[in-house]
Amino acid sequence: MELQIGNVSAIVLAKEYATPLYVYDKQIILQKIQELKEAFPHARICYAIKANSNLSILKLIAQQGLGADCSNRIEIELAEKAGFDLKKSIFTSVNPSDADLNKALSIGILMNLDDLSIFQRLKKLGLPKRISFRINPGFGAGKFSGIVCGGKDTKFGMSEERATEAYRLAKESGIEHFGIHMMTGSCVLDELYFEEITKAIQTIAENISKKIEIQFEYIDIGGGLGIPYEPFEKSLNLKNIAERIKRIYTSSALLMLEPGRFIVAESGTLLTTVTTIKDNFIGVDAGMTALIRPALYGAYHPILLANNPEADKTEKLTIVGPICESTDCFAKDRSLPKIKEGDILAIQITGAYGFAMASQFNGQPKPAEVLISNGFHSLIRKRETTEDLIKNESN
Repeated sequence: MELQIGNVSAIVLAKEYATPLYVYDKQIILQKIQELKEAFPHARICYAIKANSNLSILKLIAQQGLGADCSNRIEIELAEKAGFDLKKSIFTSVNPSDADLNKALSIGILMNLDDLSIFQRLKKLGLPKRISFRINPGFGAGKFSGIVCGGKDTKFGMSEERATEAYRLAKESGIEHFGIHMMTGSCVLDELYFEEITKAIQTIAENISKKIEIQFEYIDIGGGLGIPYEPFEKSLNLKNIAERIKRIYTSSALLMLEPGRFIVAESGTLLTTVTTIKDNFIGVDAGMTALIRPALYGAYHPILLANNPEADKTEKLTIVGPICESTDCFAKDRSLPKIKEGDILAIQITGAYGFAMASQFNGQPKPAEVLISNGFHSLIRKRETTEDLIKNESN
């Protein structure tokens, strides 16, 4: 039997839309949002737009009442177009430009700044009614070193001492409403981590409150909620995490979370056609330009033979793309069924940081995207063409 995605045959989708093709299952996104709402009924949940910024996906998420977590002015503009309530959203940018700061100021989004120096620059442009600063507590977590964003060797956030000075300056400048933020890692599957990070930011918030006599209205523990990619990994128990946090959370401040991967990752599948078979190398038409995570981090993604996902795994195969780089490899010596040219492979759990990190390197147009909803499918992004690759060039 052919692989089904949202009750639609993956082979039918590949034939109708061609490959490489990103396919998203709407029902999985809705399910993940509901899980978050049930676990954290009193928290403000802001979707991290960087995980997947397709406007159709963003509109779907905005309709569920979530806020947006925006990294720059472009993501703020996408959030506006999608219909997010920006008064319930947050702007967190590393090394923002003046254009980014001006955009955030103009729409009144909660500004979460990465350093004291950015606030000093912001003062020349204008002052927001609310301000937050990002803390680096000196520790971090994440599945790969490249996605750990807390600790002494990362570029994110500032120490408690420096943050105290930032809040002092903000208070002296006339700002009266404050938040505090900590985001130290990504794709974390250790439930104790979320309790640890909540304890850390709550303690830092209490220290700063006492030192400079301010009250925090928002405490943001960031994202980091992981999902299992590999067979041995287990899903997080959100209710357990929420109960752990509830037991130790004594602040009157509104708790905020910024999940991205957790909401969209498992909804996505990248379909790709087998073009070449050379010994144990299986060449496909998708490359690291369509999905860079395996090349960038050595990330594991499940891969199925969409023509027959139940077929016995009798071969040790290496799945490679058409890009002129040795790192253009999705799986090395992976146990898979016997594969022939023309078969369709399904690279799974690609809804987060898949298309969002795609490139046009090696003259590769970005793939099309399709959304499945209750057995119906619709194109939500056209495949790029050669004209799209050169349309902004002058000649």
